[in-house]
Amino acid sequence: YVEKLLRSKTRHDPRALEDPKYGTVAGGEDSLRITSSKGHACELRWSEIEEIHAYKRDLWTTDMICLAFRKSGTEEYYEIHEEMAGYHDLLEALQRHLPKFTLEWVLDVAFPAFETKHQIIWTRSPPVPTTAPESGD
Repeated sequence: YVEKLLRSKTRHDPRALEDPKYGTVAGGEDSLRITSSKGHACELRWSEIEEIHAYKRDLWTTDMICLAFRKSGTEEYYEIHEEMAGYHDLLEALQRHLPKFTLEWVLDVAFPAFETKHQIIWTRSPPVPTTAPESGD
């Protein structure tokens, strides 16, 4: 049976790693909702996300990809990881709700194994300053 699995060319569904016992994440119309494994919930509005960091945690026999969302105007970070239920659906939601968010970072962070590979993968563009029109005096 194992040899058959190894020879299989079918794609592995990354959602198979997700388990609600590790917590859940969901992207709604206005916000990201994170519920910890202990049931503590928090919400971060899309407009409050200043930047997103991606990195791996070395769990000895495997790696775990994590994302940390920094809340605007603070040093507060909200961490999620790929084993939380809803993680892969959230990646799709991030592309819809955050301007210019892409998944180009995934392979850079995932490989090689057992290296942290920390990087900032998204930053909100600073607002363009508005200038008063010049007077014609």
